[in-house]
This record gives sequence, structure tokens and C-alpha cells, in this order.
Amino acid sequence: MAERVADYDRIAHGYDWRYGLHEYAGVRETLLSFVGSTRHEAILEVGCGTGHWLSIVQDRAAIVAGLDPSREMLRHAAEAVPRARLVRASAQSLPWRDEAFDRVFCVNALHHVGDRMRFFDEARRVLKPGGGLLSIGKDPHADRDQWWVYDYFPETIAIDRERFAPVRRLRGELALAGFTWAESFEADRIEAVRSPADALSAGIVDRAYTSQLTVLSDEEYEAGVARIRTATADLVTDFRLYATVGWLKGSHQPSALSHS
Repeated sequence: MAERVADYDRIAHGYDWRYGLHEYAGVRETLLSFVGSTRHEAILEVGCGTGHWLSIVQDRAAIVAGLDPSREMLRHAAEAVPRARLVRASAQSLPWRDEAFDRVFCVNALHHVGDRMRFFDEARRVLKPGGGLLSIGKDPHADRDQWWVYDYFPETIAIDRERFAPVRRLRGELALAGFTWAESFEADRIEAVRSPADALSAGIVDRAYTSQLTVLSDEEYEAGVARIRTATADLVTDFRLYATVGWLKGSHQPSALSHS
């Protein structure tokens, strides 16, 4: 399958809309638990986007840094978290010295990283002894989800199975990258039901809503919108987000994070 790349410069203006539609309370709880209550020297978010999650942890470290390849996303992040040190760069080549950060995290962004092992190696390099890496994202390989995007834009499920790795594979890759402990667990469950008319009028079918729609061709996207316009059943959202955590030697008891 040809690689599908999301154009985040194109959708940056509407990206934060999702946070008004869904609470993401589980993601927030998982992130704050991962960072912990102790104030750190430095925290990094890879794939920081508009800075939404950086803003949640900005008081937990003297230095908060964010990396993203999208210029427009970083422009929004600079407005959301003025004190953050933001860099436009690749996850596969983190532009920081060795052992610069206490925590590195990545929320709904790992599937955009072309070489995960290179990123995991880089994350281990920039983490201090006892540091940790957190990734949160979907696992379409688990076949536990129902999502209207997959129902009405059927090309997206195959695309996501190419982009997202099973969480069990992520644990193995973290071990290969030199993390001494890796665990994964369900961090959040996103649920909603909307009528087709409501979804269309609210703009949820807009491409800025999710990267799954952005990576479609114009023809694939328009065909899905046409299906929704003639649909009689509600649009159902019921999917899970999984956390995968890797710890370096010297970290606190990692099992304290898990709430599953």
C-alpha cells in the first residue's frame, strides 16, 4: 500500500475541535500519572501538535519542549504554551543532547513516525537514567472498536492497520531499544452517538476532525460523505486508546501507572 501522509498544516486550524467533542479524561489521567507529582527538570512531547497536551503538563517541569514537523501546528502551540521550547524537526532525529529529559511522551502521534525503532532509540538517548517514554494511540489490530469513520470511509481501516502497530509489538520494540521495562494498558475509551444530520451540520465530517480523513484521496473522501448523507443509522464512536510505557533503569515502580 502506498504511504498515506496527513497534511497537518492543512488541518491545524480545526485540530483542537476534538477536545470540545470528547473529554479524553483517561488520556489526561494517564499523562499526569506518567509525569508524576514531582517537578522535573525537563519534559518533551514528540508530535506536540497545537500544544494541547503540553499545556496540561507545563507546570510539572522547569523546561517543557515540543517537537512537530508541521509549521502551522507549532504556530498554534506557541500561542497555547508560550513558555514551551518548540522545534520543527523529525522524531527520528531529536535535536537535543544525550540525557536531556526526565520524560518523553507522544499522544496520538506515533503512527505518523516513519521509523519507530529509530525514534525509540532517540528517545532512550535523550532520556536521563530512570526516565520514561509514554505513547498513547489506537490499536486497530485488536478488532474491538466501532467507529463511523471506518464504517463510512472503508479505506481508512486498512490505512490504519498499516500506520498503527499492535501494542504488543510496541512493547517488544521498546525492549529492543534498550528500555528495561515496558507495559501497556487501556488508557481511555471514546464513546459518542450522533445522527448523520447532526454530524454533518456540526462539521464532524470535516477533514480537520481526524487524520484518517486527511489521508484519503478527494474521491474516497467525497464518496464517504455521500454515504453519510443518505445514511439512516446513527454514527457510532466507540474506540479505545492504549498507553504503552517504557522505563529506563532506575525508574520508580512502573506498575503504579496502570489502571486496568
